Amino acid sequence: MRPRFLLLLLLVPALAAAAELPAYFGEALARFTSDAPRGWAYTLTTTRGGETSVERYDPSRPHGGEWTLLQRDGRAPTADELERYLRYKASSTPPTARATFEKGDLDRGTFQLLREDATTAEFRGRFRADLKEPLLAHVVLDLKFAKQPAAVETFTLRLAEPFSPTLGVKMTELEVAMEFSPPTADRPSLPRASRSRFRGRLFFFKTIEEDLRIVYSDFTRVVPQR
Repeated sequence: MRPRFLLLLLLVPALAAAAELPAYFGEALARFTSDAPRGWAYTLTTTRGGETSVERYDPSRPHGGEWTLLQRDGRAPTADELERYLRYKASSTPPTARATFEKGDLDRGTFQLLREDATTAEFRGRFRADLKEPLLAHVVLDLKFAKQPAAVETFTLRLAEPFSPTLGVKMTELEVAMEFSPPTADRPSLPRASRSRFRGRLFFFKTIEEDLRIVYSDFTRVVPQR
């Protein structure tokens, strides 16, 4: 009996790990994207500090003209603001670190259930250790799921410990959260709003702070140029 008992002890952890994540976890992530799906035009209202801008993204427009600045602080943008906006959108300089992620970035073996009820569940986990995005190694991720139909309702990404993305820059606080609409018969889950809060220091003496909120609206299905 003892060998059978030892074999059972070895099998139980493996079976528990295999049953750790419910089916809706994988089903929701299979359809998840942190960006708006391809083929949708939408309007973004961005508030940063005391400034607000409204812009429209339309992938059916010619390449380079997908983005249009509609308003700046509640008024039509000036010619100078339009010129600077177009130069900014044309820039292809990649960020030094990103605070968004793809579903393949997750280390699913690290996710644990935080809370659940009859219709939703919330999990917390980390990202894969082999990713080339250094920031993701220093954050934790909370994912809230709707169970039926399976979909990601919200995610919250938080810095777990201070992080220096480049020489002279130290991130001490970062929180990025995003919420999504439920999928329906005629449209997928779409982003509703996002917010981010950043605190850090530059060369040990200058404090860097930013609070950002983005609201998505007026989604329209279009045929992309490419």
